[in-house]
Amino acid sequence: MTRTATDGQQRAFFLWTIAGTSLIVAAAAGAAIVEVFTGTADAGTFVWGMIGMAALLESMVLFAVGLRLRHRYLNQVQSYDSRGDYLPDDGSRRPKIPLLGDGQATPNITNQSLGGN
Repeated sequence: MTRTATDGQQRAFFLWTIAGTSLIVAAAAGAAIVEVFTGTADAGTFVWGMIGMAALLESMVLFAVGLRLRHRYLNQVQSYDSRGDYLPDDGSRRPKIPLLGDGQATPNITNQSLGGN
C-alpha cells in the first residue's frame, strides 16, 4: 500500500479538527475562565480556567494556521506535474485522466447502462 502525500487542504482540515476539539475543552471551562478573569476563582477553578484559556488560544492559532494553509493551497497553480499520475488502466480502453488536485479522484459515472447489451 502506497501512501500519498498530503496537500495543504488536507492539513488545514486536520488542523481545524484539532482546533475544534480544543474549542470543546475551552467551552467546558468557560465558567472557570470567567472566574479567573473576575478574580473569584479558587485553586482548582484557577487551574481549570488556565487550561481553558490555553485551549482557547490553541484553537484560535490552529484555525488561523489552517486558514493560511488552505489559502496557500487554493492559490497554487495546478499543472500537469502537480496533478498526479494517470490512474491505472482497468481494461475498458477509456483514458482515466486525473482531475486537477492530488490525482486520486476517479469519476463516479461508469456508463454501464450505455454498454449496448
